[in-house]
Amino acid sequence: MVYILFGCLSSWYLTGLSWTIGVVTYPGFSLIGTSEWHRFHEFHSRRIALAVGPMWAVEMLASALWVLRAPQGTQVLSIVAGVAALSTVALTVFWAVPAHNRLSQAFSPKLSRRLGRAHSARTAAWTIAATCATIALSQHLS
Repeated sequence: MVYILFGCLSSWYLTGLSWTIGVVTYPGFSLIGTSEWHRFHEFHSRRIALAVGPMWAVEMLASALWVLRAPQGTQVLSIVAGVAALSTVALTVFWAVPAHNRLSQAFSPKLSRRLGRAHSARTAAWTIAATCATIALSQHLS
């Protein structure tokens, strides 16, 4: 049961962080001057890893435990949440990281839009994972 709580908390944290990045940080990329871009992007990449990494690990562990030990009535929710959480990893590795790597060289509006689409997909996946965990938690507590 505690793994559902940790899954819920970590997924909502990541959802909120993701919404903030999508609404504030990524749109602001276009405001960084060309001469400051590389240094800024490097700073952003290091710092965002600190904000996302530990909670992402918590979410992955909690999701795995939930799928393996799903209480009666939460099996489908656990699978949907687990797939959504795992998809954030795939979206990051195969879509967002390549876009970030190319953006690290120089800002490009086209690459920034590509990163934004990847980010929107991750935000949706985290929102789904968090919602499933919330529903399961509320079912278990009632």
